[in-house]
Amino acid sequence: MAYVLAVDQGTSSTRAIVIDCSTGSIIAEHCETLVSIFPKEGYVEINPVDILSTTLQCIDAAVEIAEEKGISTDEIAGLGITNQRETTIVWDGLTGEPLYNAIVW
Repeated sequence: MAYVLAVDQGTSSTRAIVIDCSTGSIIAEHCETLVSIFPKEGYVEINPVDILSTTLQCIDAAVEIAEEKGISTDEIAGLGITNQRETTIVWDGLTGEPLYNAIVW
């Protein structure tokens, strides 16, 4: 049987879901909330390290739940990713560290 791991990284949370390809059933799911930063009226930012860490936490947790249900990681045949559309992050090319918060809007 084949499964897909879907990652939805949105403006308020990050979610990972393991889906059965043959039935479309959700086998495992995990969600982590993100904290928005409001530097001034009409502006929204998110700490980029939080985006990365919640994404990794959600993937790990969803895969662990799937494994507890007897699904091997070898059975996960694909990965789908959705993101926040216009959110922008600038990274330091040498260190890989973010230079500032993610600009959401």
